[in-house]
Amino acid sequence: MKALVQAYHALSDIYLKGSWISEAIKKQGAPLLESKGSYRLVYGVVEHEYLYEYRISRLVEKSPKAAVKILLKMGMYLLDESTLPDYAAVNEIADTAKKVGKGGVCAFVNAVLRRYAKEGKTLYPTEPDLLLSVRANLPLWLVKRYQKELGADAEKRLTAPRSVKTHVRPAFSFGKKALYKALSERNATFEKTEYGAYIGEVGAISDLLKEGKATVMSWGSADICSALDNPENLLDLCAAPGGKSVYIAEKFGIKVIACDLYEHRATLIRAYAERMKVKDIQVCVQDGRVLREEWMDAFSAVLLDAPCSGLGSLASNPDIVLNRTEKAFADIINTQKQLLSVACRYVKKGGVLLYATCSDLPSENADLVREFLQAHAEFTLEKQRYTDPEAGGGESYYYARMRKQ
Repeated sequence: MKALVQAYHALSDIYLKGSWISEAIKKQGAPLLESKGSYRLVYGVVEHEYLYEYRISRLVEKSPKAAVKILLKMGMYLLDESTLPDYAAVNEIADTAKKVGKGGVCAFVNAVLRRYAKEGKTLYPTEPDLLLSVRANLPLWLVKRYQKELGADAEKRLTAPRSVKTHVRPAFSFGKKALYKALSERNATFEKTEYGAYIGEVGAISDLLKEGKATVMSWGSADICSALDNPENLLDLCAAPGGKSVYIAEKFGIKVIACDLYEHRATLIRAYAERMKVKDIQVCVQDGRVLREEWMDAFSAVLLDAPCSGLGSLASNPDIVLNRTEKAFADIINTQKQLLSVACRYVKKGGVLLYATCSDLPSENADLVREFLQAHAEFTLEKQRYTDPEAGGGESYYYARMRKQ
């Protein structure tokens, strides 16, 4: 029961305070972190946000207050996914309501959930666009954006199964063979990749992670770094938490200047580099939209892993759908353009500008790069790549490598 109460408080932080799901769960601590069912419930509610919103609208005449909606969504998830008998699932939510000070709505919550158990599980929109919104768990405006940008491929992309694999890569001083040997000795489930391995349980190599012999790094992030070819030095303009900066400094043995906008994020980069025992990284707090004269034409490679919508990482970050609005999306694209217009000025002649996002929308990627190249004839596109979820371990990435003539 306590874990369900903590799940309610975590969801309250997510829905009412705008907290990210990982932060909200971590804040509650044990027993939520130790209860797989309640931990999963928090994610499950967010992953079914638009379905549950639709069904609530069909089951009640007047939209309930946000706190009541949270209880209803928790109950719907239990009725859909748990092995509890329906009456027991409803009782669990009623008890949770009392424990979080919402005893006055118990009768209402009970009535709605009992009705849901009988007739609500089959409620789906009949309008095609709204149905796609529910199936994809995305707001309607974003579904229309996908349709506009991807055309006939939009529905396939939006309804593809979402699952994310945990990818680890070894420190270059440790190596893949040593990583595979360590995983085998621990009887860990793993799948080899060109950069490391997908693993079933990170805890199996907790000692290697602590010692800096391995680190969690998505396949896509490593693949983006692979687009570079022996740079002399590198500026990573939006570097936190530091995975790419560390990887590049390790792989090529070069000096990397790693920047981020905020000091607390710069601290993450320093901690990452220290754990991986990489010293050739200079960390600084810098707004990438503000030009630094001393960096102009100074780098053989500039990496701009730009702030983006994050829509390619919905499998691991389902709460993105709660924090993206049309205006915020437009602001993100404007920021990307500002960053790109500054980053290009730091590239020396013959050097590379590597632009990347974890989005799968062309407006943040190929369309934006095309517009940039039209305005900057000194750059030519050498390669661009979309990584679809199946190839990228459940997540989508994009990069464009551009050479300054």
